[in-house]
Amino acid sequence: MGGGERSNRKVALSRKLRKENIVLPYTFCHLKGVSKSAEERLWSLGIVSWNDFERYPGSVFSSEKTASIKGQLKESQAALERENIDFFLSRLTSAERVRIYPHVRGKIAYVDIETTGLNRKDEITTIALYDGKMLNTYVRGMNLDNFIQDIQAYTLIVTYNGLRFDLPFLRSTFQKPFKLAHLDLCPVMQALGYRGGLKRCELLMGIKRQVPEGIDGREAVSLWHRYKQDKDVSALRQLLAYNSQDVLSLEILLVKAYNRVMEGCPVNCRLPLPNQCRLSWH
Repeated sequence: MGGGERSNRKVALSRKLRKENIVLPYTFCHLKGVSKSAEERLWSLGIVSWNDFERYPGSVFSSEKTASIKGQLKESQAALERENIDFFLSRLTSAERVRIYPHVRGKIAYVDIETTGLNRKDEITTIALYDGKMLNTYVRGMNLDNFIQDIQAYTLIVTYNGLRFDLPFLRSTFQKPFKLAHLDLCPVMQALGYRGGLKRCELLMGIKRQVPEGIDGREAVSLWHRYKQDKDVSALRQLLAYNSQDVLSLEILLVKAYNRVMEGCPVNCRLPLPNQCRLSWH
């Protein structure tokens, strides 16, 4: 394949990607026996998509391995058509899981909770849910129970450290299993070399927060107590703004991580950063 032909092909694939928002059909590293380096080798040979692998006339792997990969690709195509995101989440490594983003954009619930403390006996005080357009907040004693119904409208929950913190609290609070697919950005960022909590990752990734820097997890607990004990409504507003900021940041963090992971893809997969909606806490 000549340089000009390869370049034209990349342009055509890029247009197809932008039009259909598809990325997973360019992914091979979720397959058993195919590492990230093997995926990059396939790309370098012009085997960019699953269809390319089916049509490739040459020999890249042994006949036995090739047959196995083709079988797995059929499973992958079926999972993609069923929108079975868990199929890919369970097979991709931590960092690579962000590849699912274009397939579920618009069906994602970015979720963050605030609690009275870190002990499992503590309670959820507020929940923020953002879907890229609409921001909803839930407050204990007001509308907290509405969350369990609202979350059913989505395909994927995105959190930061949700496996250890948010989801256990949510399950305990509502006494219901969460059957939605879940993407925890904490191990994603660790795999990309970013250590620390959400605020640390925001700083390293250049994400600016709208809420005052003085508010942190400990202050969030204090704000809740001020609201409950002193009927300080302004304290609740600050708490909800702090809670909401986290879910707004999650969306930007996911897109930044996605762009970082897809830098090596032979088609242009880069996506623009979303705009944050404005927060008010006064």
